[in-house]
Amino acid sequence: MAADFKDFYAILQVHFDASPDVIKAAYRKLCTVYHPDASHNANEMQRIMDINEAYQTLSDPDKRTEYHKKWLAHSTQRAIHVFPVSQPPFGVHADTAKNVLDQFFHALYTKNWAMAYSCLTLEDQERIPKSQFCAWREAVSECFEMQDYRIQKYRSYSRCRIGEYVYDQVTEFAVIINDMDLQTSETAPSTTHKYVAYDGTSWKVCLGVRSVKQATMKFKLMAQRRKNYNPVELYHSAVSKRDPLTGLLSESGFYDEALKEVERFKRYHNPFSLVAFQVLCKDRAREIPCLCQCASIIKATCRINDIAARFGDNQIICLLVETTESQALAAARKFISKIMERQIEAFTLNAGVIQYTGKAALEESVFAACSDASRRGDSIWINQRGMI
Repeated sequence: MAADFKDFYAILQVHFDASPDVIKAAYRKLCTVYHPDASHNANEMQRIMDINEAYQTLSDPDKRTEYHKKWLAHSTQRAIHVFPVSQPPFGVHADTAKNVLDQFFHALYTKNWAMAYSCLTLEDQERIPKSQFCAWREAVSECFEMQDYRIQKYRSYSRCRIGEYVYDQVTEFAVIINDMDLQTSETAPSTTHKYVAYDGTSWKVCLGVRSVKQATMKFKLMAQRRKNYNPVELYHSAVSKRDPLTGLLSESGFYDEALKEVERFKRYHNPFSLVAFQVLCKDRAREIPCLCQCASIIKATCRINDIAARFGDNQIICLLVETTESQALAAARKFISKIMERQIEAFTLNAGVIQYTGKAALEESVFAACSDASRRGDSIWINQRGMI
């Protein structure tokens, strides 16, 4: 560790994973021992100042998080146990299982993929080349960034089979990892279980997967999508598909949803019908309130899968899924009845009904329904066939 860097965990004589209560108890204990009033030793002044500085940092969650990152970066003495595969291992007594797993995650934290790869079992290295492992970890790092980790021993096994191999000793650990999502900048904890196996000469980390190719591709695609992510464009796109006055879909939003129903019709022959309404307000200054009143009632009356949108200045169109022409006529009458019951403004309401048959384009069917609705006289027109 660098000479000018203070190890606050060592100063307080606590583990780097110590809880706030443990840190507080250690601080109080050290104060009773090294405080000048208690020790009567003038040389303890610097020690108690270091203890106070360490406690002020580690007792504050934000300060501790920032310090822990620096501590991990400066904890180079932990890397002395990490050795290349080509070098002989130190043996079971030199490298404990937890130390090796700590070396593995510290290498991931510092993005030293080669170092992390050297901690894997020979069986993992035979299945997964070093280049594939490094490409996988690089792809993950483009989406998530490790903030810190905690390792806790879970249990130990003797003569344990992992995959196709049997190891003399295996230790299972629970690892709590805090990863930051680089798109949202949010940090969330996750827990994973890792196995560290003793192969007769050294402890090695079991990766636990047979291949990383699919995972690498997944994270690369995720990173690519995130590069194209533009929240401003998404917002404007969403706004353009929704009419701000009525709360219904816009023409663009309507066609996006209606084309999905056309595909269902082609594949499953599910019927659907179009009902267009035209609101003719007697007072032109009140056209928008009239339209909004009708839109509110139509929106509340529609089924959850129906599609309602504003067309032009005074028209509303509804796509009624799983609905034939006769059923659409009944629905149109229901809509008009509901609107008339709650009518406040003075307006007339016309409707046009047409069942989609697939013989004409969707746009032509919409135009036909809207044309029928534009006729005068509080009427409902069915596919341009007379007035009801």
